Amino acid sequence: MTFQIQPRRALYVYINHMKHTQQLKKFGQITYVSRKMMFVTLYINDENAPQLIDKLKQYKFVKKVVMSPRPEINPDLDNLHDDVFFENYDEGGNTN
Repeated sequence: MTFQIQPRRALYVYINHMKHTQQLKKFGQITYVSRKMMFVTLYINDENAPQLIDKLKQYKFVKKVVMSPRPEINPDLDNLHDDVFFENYDEGGNTN
């Protein structure tokens, strides 16, 4: 029996009142609650994301649900940032 990492996804659920955060526990793991901006960060399994988003949008206390783009972002930017920096620096030229 081997351990397999379950792909996860973050959802940002904007709500009307903070008293509804307890109801969101049944959908996934709550990792952050912003009282000022009125949203909850909820981690769910990636394969269940579309169904859960549709289900969350049906609740009256949910304003909107935003899915995190984190899995689609390419984290491999090793040489890209150096090239972009030096191109912009060389284009600026010397202004004497």
